[in-house]
This record gives sequence, C-alpha cells and structure tokens, in this order.
Amino acid sequence: MSQSIKLEVVTPERPVFSAEVAEVQFPTASRGYYGILPGHTPVMTEVGDGLLYYIQEGQKHYLTVFGGFAEVGPDHVTILARESETMDMIDLERAEASRQRALKLLKEAQTEHDIQTAQAKLNASLIRLQAAGHPAGHGF
Repeated sequence: MSQSIKLEVVTPERPVFSAEVAEVQFPTASRGYYGILPGHTPVMTEVGDGLLYYIQEGQKHYLTVFGGFAEVGPDHVTILARESETMDMIDLERAEASRQRALKLLKEAQTEHDIQTAQAKLNASLIRLQAAGHPAGHGF
C-alpha cells in the first residue's frame, strides 16, 4: 500500500493545488471533518466551508475550501470546490476589510435573509483570516 495520497483541489476558475501528501482532512457540509489516509474506502461527499489541511513532508499546510464535492479513493482525494485558496493567495488586508464589512452588515441586518447573508460573509472572512494565521481568525 502506498504511503501517500494524490490531493487535487480545483475550482471552476483554476487548479488550486496538486501534490502527493501523507494525510488530508477537510470539512464536509453535514458530517464534520473527514480525515483521509492512504488506503481509505472510496466515498463521495459534499464539502463544507472551512479549512482543509494536508500533511506533506511532515509539515501541516492549510487551504480554504468553500462548498463543492469531494471524491475519495484509496490513493487520491479530489476536491471540486466552489472557491479555494492556498495561504499565499489570501490577501490579509482584503480579508480583514471583508470581516469589518460583514460585522457592519450584521449589525444593520433587519431580516432573517440579511442576517444569514451577513453571517455567511463573516464566516468566509474568518476562515480566510484563520488560514493565514491572523489573530482575528482564531476562536472561529
């Protein structure tokens, strides 16, 4: 049995990441996080919003993922995400500005739809800040 898994993360706009890794963990839409090691049973599942991490050469690395689907096999994990970024793709100033705008929208929200929209924007900005190691993203 192989000691690695081929991890591929793609969005409709571009490939985000592709490499051999030792382990993967990603958020699902309804069942928490899935941890994947080489030899995993095949499965397809809906991807949630959050941080995906992978282990490569003994180091833990993070990506953001926002919705989509995952196909898992014994030797591969393919994530087809609505949106995704590696840590170096995240603009901290933009993510912090997005967090501030979302907090303002949340305070001004008057309908349930407004609240849900603002909360989704706030969650996305916090995920990005957490991925980049920004203090505002901790405690999310």
